[in-house]
Amino acid sequence: MVLVWRGSGIQAVRHQSKQKMKTMKFTQVAFVAAALAFALPARADTMSVPTKEAPAYTFDVPSDWKPKGDAADEYVEATAPGDHAYLSAWIRKGSDQKAIIADMETTLKDALKSIDKDSSEQTIEVNGVHIVVVKGSGVDKRAGNKVQFRVAIFPVGGGNVGIVYADYDNDAPDDTMKALQGIIGSIKVAAKK
Repeated sequence: MVLVWRGSGIQAVRHQSKQKMKTMKFTQVAFVAAALAFALPARADTMSVPTKEAPAYTFDVPSDWKPKGDAADEYVEATAPGDHAYLSAWIRKGSDQKAIIADMETTLKDALKSIDKDSSEQTIEVNGVHIVVVKGSGVDKRAGNKVQFRVAIFPVGGGNVGIVYADYDNDAPDDTMKALQGIIGSIKVAAKK
């Protein structure tokens, strides 16, 4: 301890060694770095539909979902760790409502053994784009378990629509649900040149 003269009198000031101060500084920096690492989202891959060279829209998918694009068939798909969720995205050329409905029926029949009668629809705005989201549930064709599904449909220009389909287990972990919300929230329609 060191005594120091200050305007109001003598005060005791605790003296710390340089080594102890360095250790405290390092601990504080390490704590801040760890907090930032946990606060930042996991690395994501930006996927482009129909292709990276000529995207109509993009969205971000967590890297651990192992997203992959197929340029020949012009779609993107990804599966969450543990197979708790599946996502597929593509373009429907032409915005004829009957054709879009037929496309969705085909997708749902391919993915689900049965579809529950209750479904809902809502319109949301994401990055300036109006997206119609259809929500429902059914039984997965492959695993045989109950799943929820979401279908996002939105205009991408040229009379075409973007479609993002996702289904997820009823007991999917919270981080899977947050990832799906993040994916939908990251949809961006590409600027037309």
